[in-house]
Amino acid sequence: MSHPSQPEFWNSRYEAGQMPWEFAGVPADLQKFLKQKSKGSTSAAASRGRVLIPGCGSGHEIRAFLDAGFEVLGLDFAAKGVERARQLAGPGFADRIVLGDFFTHDLPAGSFDYVYERTFLCSLTPDRREAYRNRVFSLLKPGGHLIGYFYYQIPVLENGPPYGFAWGTADELFARHFILTKDQAVADSLPLFAGRERWQEQRRTSFTG
Repeated sequence: MSHPSQPEFWNSRYEAGQMPWEFAGVPADLQKFLKQKSKGSTSAAASRGRVLIPGCGSGHEIRAFLDAGFEVLGLDFAAKGVERARQLAGPGFADRIVLGDFFTHDLPAGSFDYVYERTFLCSLTPDRREAYRNRVFSLLKPGGHLIGYFYYQIPVLENGPPYGFAWGTADELFARHFILTKDQAVADSLPLFAGRERWQEQRRTSFTG
């Protein structure tokens, strides 16, 4: 049997239509975030920032970011997810969605203003969380933001993903590297995450230790 760290684990679920993590649309908290960022004097022709979506899956949010004036790169190591995302985004945006591993894909340090988190971190076993944090930290510009959805539930490894955070462990993970600037309950979670999901916005610090 394949492991969540392997693309085939996820490809087989796309092929079988077993995707309880997939929110087929743009969740309300992200809509609010994009609406707030679209206000102001920035011209429509100017980018509002570069966004990375790791483990983008079907990438329902990609067009929402693009339509709000952001530059977007969706990245996933599951070929079936990338295929679905390219279909949803349309041919004009297919090049914004790349097949690759978040941890090893060639991405310049400090090249993104935002990393958008949606069910990617909770797909990783807890022993990979530090590597995730370090990678996000390195890819964000100083003062950049990690935004999105974080799942709080004591992880049970033998049950497989999603692997949630026990309370307090997320604070320990992100301390010094990020400053939490927004944290609120999510009202439109999927059943898999209902009552245990938070919308959070975290600003990258200049930590060098």
